[in-house]
Amino acid sequence: MRFCRFCGAKEIQFRKSGKFGCVHCAQIFNYPKPNRRIKIPENQIQTLESFIKENLSSLTLFSLRTRITRNLKSSLFPFYDPLLDKSKQLLVESGFGSQLYLDTNLPSLHLEENPEPRMGFYLGSEDHIRWEEISFHPYPNRNQTLVQKKEKISIFRFLFQKSHWAELPEIGFVSSCPTNLGAGRRDSILLGLTPEVVSEFFSILQTLSEFGIEFAPSTDYRIRNIGKDRVLVVKISWKNVLAVQKRQFYKILGLLGSY
Repeated sequence: MRFCRFCGAKEIQFRKSGKFGCVHCAQIFNYPKPNRRIKIPENQIQTLESFIKENLSSLTLFSLRTRITRNLKSSLFPFYDPLLDKSKQLLVESGFGSQLYLDTNLPSLHLEENPEPRMGFYLGSEDHIRWEEISFHPYPNRNQTLVQKKEKISIFRFLFQKSHWAELPEIGFVSSCPTNLGAGRRDSILLGLTPEVVSEFFSILQTLSEFGIEFAPSTDYRIRNIGKDRVLVVKISWKNVLAVQKRQFYKILGLLGSY
């Protein structure tokens, strides 16, 4: 039976949990490799764009979210050890202690009136550290102060500093889940759809799945009232897609420049 001689994880454990035990597992076990084309064909872009323009009044943007996950370099992954103290120490020493939340006290996300954007690090999940930013405005970067912009730049420099993180040259950053290898990044939006457009919108999104775009009714907010209307809340997300793909999709939804 195949196993990782560095952390001891067996293939049967990997198949059952779907999680790596260390960075070397990504070189040892077999798993589906993403094979995504760079650009969405123009005819599919036009189909989606036409649908959005014709049904704009039936779509409501609730939120945009970006998550970036990292595992510590030369360490067992949370499958074996969450390394909460070591992760916290790294964040504090890097100047991000004030932005740290434990998984149990991360601010909850509610679709309330005029919610405030939020950004921070949290621990205790399937990866050692996760950074998350949530915005409730289609152009979250537009009104940022110079201090806020510099803070965000410093966060991204930290997250992409290879000396801190589990990383392989041929793969990139190694997350616990094989589907998140590479940049370790997932972007998502929550949209409200009126019932009459759900079927057509889902049919169009289905044609984009090969480009890394996933969609499903939100498990947290399946149905919500907006005024007198009831809408289905849908989550659309991307894992590690190339920037050109995301820009194309965001542009259609009127979100160009959001991230």
